[in-house]
Amino acid sequence: MKNRMERQPWSNSLILGAVMTEDILCAFKKAGIDITDKQALQFDAMIGFLQDYCTRVNLTAIRDRQGIIEKHLVDSVLPVTLADVGEKSRCMDIGTGAGFPAVPWLIYREDLRFTLLDAQRKRTDYLTLLMKELGIKAEIIHGRAEELGRKAGYREGYDIVTARAVSDIPTLLKYSAPFLKKGGRLLAMRGSRDELTADVEKAAEKLGLTLSGVKEYCLPGGDGRRLAVFIKVELRSAFL
Repeated sequence: MKNRMERQPWSNSLILGAVMTEDILCAFKKAGIDITDKQALQFDAMIGFLQDYCTRVNLTAIRDRQGIIEKHLVDSVLPVTLADVGEKSRCMDIGTGAGFPAVPWLIYREDLRFTLLDAQRKRTDYLTLLMKELGIKAEIIHGRAEELGRKAGYREGYDIVTARAVSDIPTLLKYSAPFLKKGGRLLAMRGSRDELTADVEKAAEKLGLTLSGVKEYCLPGGDGRRLAVFIKVELRSAFL
C-alpha cells in the first residue's frame, strides 16, 4: 500500500478520471453552489489529505467524509457566495486552523490572494504540505494576530478578513481591525446562536468598524449559520 508521500497528486486524478466526486457535487448543489469537476477533484484531494494527516496529528474533530464536505467545505464556501467578495481581493484568514475557510475559498475563487495565519505550528506545517499537494499558492504564517497586525505590509493592507468561530466577537474585532484597509470588511462566520449585542456594536465603533449586516443561512443538513459583516469606516489603532 502506498503511504501518503507516494499518493498521486490531485491533478493526476483529473487526467485519469479515477476519483468519484458525486457526493461533493451534490452537497454543493443542495447549497445552491455550482462547482466545476476540477474544483470537486481538488476538494476530494483535500478531504483525503486531511483524513490521512489526522491519523497522526489532531487538526479537527470532524473526520468523516460527509461531515468534512458539509461542515468544512460547504460551510466555508457559502459565505463567499453571500458577501460579494471582489476580484483579486487580498484576504486574511485569522486562526485558520486546518485551512477553513481559506483553502476552500482558494479552490472556489482562485483569483483571491490569501494570508493564512495561525498560532499553532502543527497547523501551519500541515497547510504548507496541503498547498503543495493541491498546487495552490498562498502566504502561510505561524504567528499571532495581535503581533502581525502591527507590522508594515500587513497593517491596513487587506480587503477582507475572515474568521470561522474564532474567539468571542469583541476579541475577534480587536484582532481583525488592524489588518483592514478603509472600506475593508470582516466576515465573521458564526453559529446560529451567537448573539450580536449592543456591546458588540460599541466595541466595533471603538475600532473604526461598523456592523453592516447579518446574513442567516443553513447548511444542507439543516444546521443554522450567521455571517456577520463589519466594515472598516475609520482607521484607528486597535492595539494600545
